[in-house]
Amino acid sequence: MDKQTKNKLGSKLEKITAESAKQEASKKTVNAIAEMLARKGIDPSEIGRVNKVSVYQQVTKDEAGDFMVHDLQAIQFSPKWEEGPEWPVIQQGPKIQLQKSKTKVSRPKGWEEAVIVPDIQIGFYKKDNESTELEPIHDEKAISVALQLIEDINPNQVVMVGDNLDFAEFGKYLTAAPFKQLVQAAIDRATMLCAQIRSAAPNAKISWIAGNHEARMARYIQTNAEAAFGITRGKLSSQLREKWPVLSVPYLCRMDEYGIDYISGYPESYVALNENLMVIHGNKVTSNGSTTTKYLNDAHVSVIYGHIHRTEYAYRTRLSKNGPRTVMAASPGCLCRIDGAVPSTKSGADEFGRPMLMGAENWQQGMAVVQYQPPGVGSEWFNYEPMWIYNGRGFFRGKEYASK
Repeated sequence: MDKQTKNKLGSKLEKITAESAKQEASKKTVNAIAEMLARKGIDPSEIGRVNKVSVYQQVTKDEAGDFMVHDLQAIQFSPKWEEGPEWPVIQQGPKIQLQKSKTKVSRPKGWEEAVIVPDIQIGFYKKDNESTELEPIHDEKAISVALQLIEDINPNQVVMVGDNLDFAEFGKYLTAAPFKQLVQAAIDRATMLCAQIRSAAPNAKISWIAGNHEARMARYIQTNAEAAFGITRGKLSSQLREKWPVLSVPYLCRMDEYGIDYISGYPESYVALNENLMVIHGNKVTSNGSTTTKYLNDAHVSVIYGHIHRTEYAYRTRLSKNGPRTVMAASPGCLCRIDGAVPSTKSGADEFGRPMLMGAENWQQGMAVVQYQPPGVGSEWFNYEPMWIYNGRGFFRGKEYASK
């Protein structure tokens, strides 16, 4: 073997030896740090981020006066809890590309139509502790029927009467484990719904009236994290102030992007179709099925309301200076499940907190279409047409609608 070959071989052996020694030293350091954490009673799973590792030697004397060299290690880290919660922070729903509608419709001159969409209660629960599969408490079949009707009517207005998000975790009652940490899933589905309604009614004015369930988010933040209430995205001096706080229903569901008006201020929020008819979420409930009576006792104009999840409507005629005056009060029903999936004071749950699905509530699914004369046209009449929905089916003006 010539001298040059020997030198190359020697260089490689030195490099291998050095790398081996480096790996051995690294392994020794890791083992020493692990032993140090164990002595201190620190669980490695509690370490969020390692900021700095120091390896150094210390010289001491023993009892005989001989010098001793000690290999020492130090680790600087941040605890895992300092990085924030393991679950993701609530984000805006997904961006959705809208499809163009081809529906054409003709109406009598001077008349418009509005589709009334009642309580949807969008939300989910986990079917079991082992699975990631989510079960909706809103009724996808009823929503499908509603979207088909909206597309066929192609209305001037779509009015959502509120409680379209359930927000069980933000409620004042104890939240069962299967319903926890699912706000983001509900926000994503509500965002999709906004896009679906805009796609079905591309030219309509769409209004989402805040109900008591939407109001839960702001109340929860004020109660548990007041410093975060009303916070908007950061802005430069040249930018206008944000319209909505980042932790608000209209911002998270991208309503401005889909041209949807969010009517806040429950219980005072409303949409007036004309001077004789207004749509509200409502805050009155009578368990024996006569909530309409409560509204008719107070009403000076006709009112369509939600909140009770039942289909009701009635009329009352009173004497006025212009002769007999008739007003109406009507509830279109709901588009949430009516089998006990929605948490309520009457719904039951098993030992894991999952709904029993025994249909404890006296609720009915449905929606409504209103023909009305807009303000400034004629005498501002209107006509109310309810549509009953059951098990993903409904009939309206002689046509059957079935969930897709």
